[in-house]
Amino acid sequence: MFNKLKKGAGLIGEQVGGVIALVFLIVVGFVSIALLTDANLLTADSAFDNATDRMVSNLTSGVDQVSTKIPTIFTIAVAVLLLGLIVFLAVRAKQIQQTQGQSL
Repeated sequence: MFNKLKKGAGLIGEQVGGVIALVFLIVVGFVSIALLTDANLLTADSAFDNATDRMVSNLTSGVDQVSTKIPTIFTIAVAVLLLGLIVFLAVRAKQIQQTQGQSL
């Protein structure tokens, strides 16, 4: 039989898998839109051509705006992870001191 994972480890694994799946789907969506646009499959008459061109330009400008914020998001994520690590180490050190005090 399979070994059961701890509750926290399983939850973190599921969240990481969900984020990876979301990023994968977003990339696939952007690639699909780019392929359809390059093949002129999203274009029709002049009114639709203008709408498609505006949609593509809005999409690319939105991607540019998000991509400028990615370093800030990663910086915040690293800061939160470091803070969590410090808290974990402090709690663990306190537990170790308490167990050593009980054995004396």
